[in-house]
Amino acid sequence: MAVSRLSFGSTSLTTSSHWVKWRISDFIVLIVSIVVNVPVYYQHPFQRQFYINDLTISHPYAAHERVSNGLLLLCSLGIPLVSIITVWALLADKRHRWYLLYISLLGLFLSWTLNTLFTNYIKNWIGRLRPDFLARCEPKEGLPKDTLLNAVDVCTTQKVERLLEGFRTTPSGHSSESFSGLGYLYLWLSGQLITSHPQTGLWRKIVAFLPVVGAMLIALSRTQDYRHHFVDVILGSAIGSVFAHFIYKRNFPALDSPLPFKPLLDDSDVNEVDTTSHLPLQGSEMEPLSS
Repeated sequence: MAVSRLSFGSTSLTTSSHWVKWRISDFIVLIVSIVVNVPVYYQHPFQRQFYINDLTISHPYAAHERVSNGLLLLCSLGIPLVSIITVWALLADKRHRWYLLYISLLGLFLSWTLNTLFTNYIKNWIGRLRPDFLARCEPKEGLPKDTLLNAVDVCTTQKVERLLEGFRTTPSGHSSESFSGLGYLYLWLSGQLITSHPQTGLWRKIVAFLPVVGAMLIALSRTQDYRHHFVDVILGSAIGSVFAHFIYKRNFPALDSPLPFKPLLDDSDVNEVDTTSHLPLQGSEMEPLSS
């Protein structure tokens, strides 16, 4: 007899089991990804050759970034965390509020952490030079033009870590992390505020979209600081958005579904909506919506 593809023969992996409902395996993946992220982040990148007269890597080094690493963490993870808890406290039904909070935060941290792990990993493999690489390198005088050079042979800087960071431009970590966290928040708010419901006001869509605007500004700031090329920012933003959508869709239904705010595996008794008319069912506690 064939083994079940869903449970791999385990009798405990049913849709009603706590292991499945509470996404315990996903939580384990989160812990593992956090641990693995540390050595991946500090791995030395591939060091590509370069031309001393390459104008694309000749921009000045910005000592003070518009969005520092600390501010990035606050914006991409702290703001979504506080926003989710705030909206949850105001709107969550008491019959499934703790499960909603758990699944929402698990999704946020998974989106951000898996994206960061993936981004850091491919950064080191690609090894492309940042726009401010030559300022980091501080190359020797009198080097030949139009000749491929190696950093180990021509760079005089004593700041090794800063130099190594110069090989980690593609994709942009600020861009991917901001879209993985704030992009997830956009999807989550759209579901919780039922922005696709025909009776809701436009203001809900605007509020839900604000995190995306924030993510875009963070991403664009990297080109203003000459930390990244535009293609780095575009690629990073796309990667972060993919992770946000993938993780969100794993735990929540489509935004235009009758119950977009209810986690997929939540079997608690919550308010229902008529799928044909898109209006609350008779007798439901869910009152007609207004703007």
